[in-house]
Amino acid sequence: MRIDSKGSFSTNGFFKLKDQNWLEKQRVAGKCVASCLNYLQKAVLDGTSLTASQLSQEAEKIMLDSGCTATFKGYKGFPAAVCISVNKELVHGIPKDIQFKSGDVISFDLGATYQGAIADAALTCIYGEPITPEHIKLVKATEDALMKGIRAIAVGKKLGVIGFAIHKSAKGDGFASVNNYGGHGLDWDTPHAPPFVENKSTPDEGIRIQSGLAIAIEPMLVVGNTAETKTLSDGWTVVVKDIGAHFEHSVFVHEDRVEILTDRNL
Repeated sequence: MRIDSKGSFSTNGFFKLKDQNWLEKQRVAGKCVASCLNYLQKAVLDGTSLTASQLSQEAEKIMLDSGCTATFKGYKGFPAAVCISVNKELVHGIPKDIQFKSGDVISFDLGATYQGAIADAALTCIYGEPITPEHIKLVKATEDALMKGIRAIAVGKKLGVIGFAIHKSAKGDGFASVNNYGGHGLDWDTPHAPPFVENKSTPDEGIRIQSGLAIAIEPMLVVGNTAETKTLSDGWTVVVKDIGAHFEHSVFVHEDRVEILTDRNL
């Protein structure tokens, strides 16, 4: 989700806490998303000969077999079930009918909708032999930043603790954090809802975290010192100056814990 022109927390004034009905449905969507990402990651690590477009179609079949629909297919005109971004493409890449090359850094971002409840997640992996060890470090650092952001969540704290943890983690690993895009709330049939979840913030910013908060957290890290972004002429693909990585989980805040709905290890 892209930050708007009014400021990082301008969309945080009104958001809806979720109940058990939402959670039970979101668990189904989350399990589906995790299955899709596990399939896509394994395909890349196994050296798939399928094109990006074909992989998106296979992931959509998994969604349909799970009783879910592809959240982003048709969303504001996006043409595919999965955003597939390669190398300098950071997010929102439209899947193409081309095969991957050894060393490609590939990000998959997708959502599944089950009876109106949505789960949204992303991961980055490398096809074939990495071009440089720094790309391996980038992928790990981005996932680490995501998990540190999740671990910072606690009822009563401000939402800004997430972005504070993400930015601190990214900086400590030597990568630039993309801050004009970030996480977001999730609502019925609405994949991008308030509140906006910064990738760089202070612990005292934003709404107070409460039980029932359903959000997606998505750090994006880039090799180098600059994280400037540009949207290509297709109106979707966001690129950066160097290689980027993207990880995301959808989480539900309970009174005493944070549940990762898109956990791929379950």
